Amino acid sequence: MNKTTQAILLTLVVSIGIGARLSILGWLFFLGIGSALLFGGFHLIVQFYSMNYLAKSGSKSSLLIILSHLSFLGIFLFQSDFDDSRGYSVLDHTFGIESEILNSINSPILIISIITFIVISIIIVKKARRNKVSGDNLQYIIPSLLACLILPFIFINALYANKDLQRTKKLEKTGEFNSIKRALKNSESVEVIKIHPYSARLKNFPLEIMELPNVKIIDLNGQQISTIPDDINKLESLEVLNLLDNNIAEIPKSICDCENLKELRIGGEIQRFPDCLKTMKYLKHLSVQSNTVNDLMDELREFEYLETSHFYLKEGVLDKNKLSEIRKETGIAHKY
Repeated sequence: MNKTTQAILLTLVVSIGIGARLSILGWLFFLGIGSALLFGGFHLIVQFYSMNYLAKSGSKSSLLIILSHLSFLGIFLFQSDFDDSRGYSVLDHTFGIESEILNSINSPILIISIITFIVISIIIVKKARRNKVSGDNLQYIIPSLLACLILPFIFINALYANKDLQRTKKLEKTGEFNSIKRALKNSESVEVIKIHPYSARLKNFPLEIMELPNVKIIDLNGQQISTIPDDINKLESLEVLNLLDNNIAEIPKSICDCENLKELRIGGEIQRFPDCLKTMKYLKHLSVQSNTVNDLMDELREFEYLETSHFYLKEGVLDKNKLSEIRKETGIAHKY
């Protein structure tokens, strides 16, 4: 195996092994870091020390290289770690390979991998010393070392991106989408659209949501939305609208045409409720986050079918005594 191929293969193997282990640093994170430094460094030293010999000794050296790399990967992929909920192997957590049989033999495979790795490394070094094949390997060593410092983190990022994608696809099978772009590709199957504020900061209500005819829950909590579009009434199946922690100034009357609306959660500077909102038959819960709630709560008396509510301020002090009296008077209970 020529030296260029050796260097590339070595870099990839070390990066994958270390990246896989460091991607699940749980309670045994010191063990993970320690094994990465110990075995990763040892493997690099052995392979580079023997590179000239391995490049000139034919197919037998290729077999030794492959066995050495496989045993190296075995050390990292079959290590175990755990968090507060459960234990898991690197192979299970990183690549999603779940098997009770495999989990039961993690420790034996790990021990065998360590022993095999050490034995093969000793054989390679002895053969290299005995044959004394010389050559300049600096052009391979420096790029490989630099790559081994960078590639594990690229691998970890790619791993988590893939995990997020798999979780997203699994969630989408239940009808919940956290991407409007992905939702539009499956518009008929979307029942829940939930945009997390850490993934996107929306300043406007996404009009594309109007193209989702079967959406029942819209959760745009923690955004910067200031208006609800008038054509919200196109969403005939809408049951829950969550716009808490936003900047909504007004609730449009058209929302009353969403006859199946059961929960309305609004955050902003709400001055009043539309009269039609107070007579909506299926509206059972109302949450309002506004500095005007001490005045708005008086309107609770006018809601005919409301069962629970939650009022709170962005700033200031909530008039709890007044709210308590209104709750007793109307029978509307408190619910977050």
